[in-house]
Amino acid sequence: MKALLLALWAAVLTTACSSNSTNGSKSAPVVEVDSSRTIPAEPKAYSIPRQAGPETLAAMAIRHNPRLQALRHRAQRLNEKVPQALALPDPNASLALGKLPETAAGQVDAVVGVSQKIPYPGKRKSAALAARSEALAIQADANAYALKLSEQVRSAWWDYYLATVTIRISQESRELLQVAEETVEAQVAASQSGQADQLRVANEITKVDRDLAQARRLMQTAQARLNSLLNRPVGSALPAPSNRSVKTPSNLENLLARAEANHPEVISASNKIAAFKHRLQRAKLEKYPDFTFGLQGAAVASNGIAPSANGRDQIFGTLGFNIPLWQEPRRAMIREANAGIAETQALLGSTRADLRYRVEDAYFRAKTAREVSELFKGRLIPDAKQAYEVTLSSYAAGEDTFTNVIDTWRQWLTYQLQFAQNRAQLGKAVSTLNSAAGIQ
Repeated sequence: MKALLLALWAAVLTTACSSNSTNGSKSAPVVEVDSSRTIPAEPKAYSIPRQAGPETLAAMAIRHNPRLQALRHRAQRLNEKVPQALALPDPNASLALGKLPETAAGQVDAVVGVSQKIPYPGKRKSAALAARSEALAIQADANAYALKLSEQVRSAWWDYYLATVTIRISQESRELLQVAEETVEAQVAASQSGQADQLRVANEITKVDRDLAQARRLMQTAQARLNSLLNRPVGSALPAPSNRSVKTPSNLENLLARAEANHPEVISASNKIAAFKHRLQRAKLEKYPDFTFGLQGAAVASNGIAPSANGRDQIFGTLGFNIPLWQEPRRAMIREANAGIAETQALLGSTRADLRYRVEDAYFRAKTAREVSELFKGRLIPDAKQAYEVTLSSYAAGEDTFTNVIDTWRQWLTYQLQFAQNRAQLGKAVSTLNSAAGIQ
């Protein structure tokens, strides 16, 4: 008994000394962090492959986005609450010294005790499951944000593509106008045309220069947006966009089913509902008491006054429990959990309705854009080009007016620009469709 007393007392002193030493240190304990997963506070320049398309850029944005990393660290942080909720409270040790009672067996020199609180069965498990569900919900939120970020990067890339193609088409059209201008000058020199035609072609060249300036501004805006999404410094160089094939998912029913069942926003809401249900279970268990089991021992001396004193040490067990007397706070916990379940279920229904709309809207936008693009590529643009070439030849031969030349050229240019716009709309629609369906 005396050896047990000394051991417990030494443990208490050691713990106290360790605590004082930690509290008195100049710096707090350092937490190890994986530096490879840490995003710097300031954007860091990094290279991008020359042939990088929207998929590659989206993957790089996900890798370097600080907000996404924060969400993943938050999920990791919440997941660490699971072992905390499962763990038992620390046991308590007690030591009594001084003028203690004298029994018939002898004088009590000291009393030492150890007790352990054990929550009612099911409380710790419910708390741990709630914490786990919350961590899974945040992880799903991170996946949903990754989908959104990927959609934003792809959309910005298609804006970048459209601006670049618009610049190229406008430059080619300017060169065509310069050829037409030479033809007009030849006609004027031969007295077969007037100065009005020269002014008209010069005016059209000026309009193209205006369109070029606007397209360059749009390209700079798209580049700035891409660098922001990629978490790169302002003005970082980006590879020139090239023509990309766009694959459109064909089965609308499968996309809708996938969105309603497997989209990260749906998974997040489902896990939040599960967390509230586990909290409800924990709240219902709060009406039951927690137990405290203890073991105490008394060191008894053998020099008691009574002749029958034998100095035998006393060892006995204890059982305690709290009295859950005040039930209103516990009923409030139940009402809070039920309200949380109803709230999140309503949000889940709203989320699914929004996803259905996004999938259907993007699906039909992509379908229409593809059909229109095929019309431009297969018929409208070739016919407009041929009409311009025929009209220009007729004008050079003095058989047509310059007004018809400009009109056919403008029609050809308009069709080319509309074709580029439809391709960009197709790419954006498919990006939205994949994001809404939960396809990375």
